[in-house]
Amino acid sequence: MTRELSYTWYPKDWTYSDSTFSLSLAERGAYRELIDLAMMSDNNIKPEWDVWLRKWNTSESEIVDIMAKLESKGLIQISDDKVFIPSVERRISSKRNGSKGGLKTAQSTANGTANDTPKEKEKEKEKVNIVPVYDDFFNYALSKKGNLNFSHDALRLKYDSWVENGWKDGNDKKIKNWKTKLLNSLPYLKERKQINRI
Repeated sequence: MTRELSYTWYPKDWTYSDSTFSLSLAERGAYRELIDLAMMSDNNIKPEWDVWLRKWNTSESEIVDIMAKLESKGLIQISDDKVFIPSVERRISSKRNGSKGGLKTAQSTANGTANDTPKEKEKEKEKVNIVPVYDDFFNYALSKKGNLNFSHDALRLKYDSWVENGWKDGNDKKIKNWKTKLLNSLPYLKERKQINRI
């Protein structure tokens, strides 16, 4: 028994897709059936008009109209011996190339960003936003303070609290961009006490 390719279904995409939105319920049902058939047949659907007529409980004229509508919208391609679904080809081709389901992950390019998947991009972001050493944290605050007057101790406490909290702020939210977070925090840090000199 061969293992069939499973696939993720996105109801929101299906519901609000421009290509399926204008379809009638019968047309949407037929298209959905064809997608399943494409996934089970390596996107090489052999037309079985008699079977489809019985299975879909429809007339020959109605199925001809449905197929014509789907083809006119570019959702299917019909030849004499095959029905092809362009939208599933990418996932099917990943199966042909050895993937066990889902889309095959793109290989990273030399700079590591051009073909990255969203998860890889997020990992790359995390590498960029690593926790800075305190000296970098302090020097950045010093360079951006403008006319703010914060104490070194208050800045150290802010840094230590974020580190001890797993690099999360006081609201337990992950700090994604520490520089922006620090700039927003500087006005609230305890001011350095002025020493009166005679």
